[in-house]
Amino acid sequence: MEYGIRLITDKDQESLLLMMKEHARFEGHRLDISKNQQQCKLDNLPVTIFVVYSNDKLVGYMSILKQFSTWDMDWYLYLDCLYLSEDARGMGVGLSLMNKMKAFAKANKINTIQWQTPIDNLLAIEFYLKLGAIKKEKQRFFWSV
Repeated sequence: MEYGIRLITDKDQESLLLMMKEHARFEGHRLDISKNQQQCKLDNLPVTIFVVYSNDKLVGYMSILKQFSTWDMDWYLYLDCLYLSEDARGMGVGLSLMNKMKAFAKANKINTIQWQTPIDNLLAIEFYLKLGAIKKEKQRFFWSV
């Protein structure tokens, strides 16, 4: 499969929202997007989103945020989401996305990238460990207000 990776544009909005729903289903969740959220311009958010396309169709995306850690007293990139449609997996696309993020971090003088993945996503965990990533066990909490 031939593919390209680029920053999100306005024309990707609808396809990306559908892919985000697919991502949620993949992780055993449901994502309901309100009309308000649908009208939110994804390319104007405080997040950098890269999309993967093949034959003018979106087949994946990655969203990253620049954050500051008081624990390390330094900036880091947080990989919020990385998702590839089933037909784009196992072809090196994930590695290309990770390398794109690494280059983005270096260009922004950031030395660390952090992310998390569900503990049952064994293929992703194996992939990340092969990259040389180090895992730290933590629990993530959600508190509705």
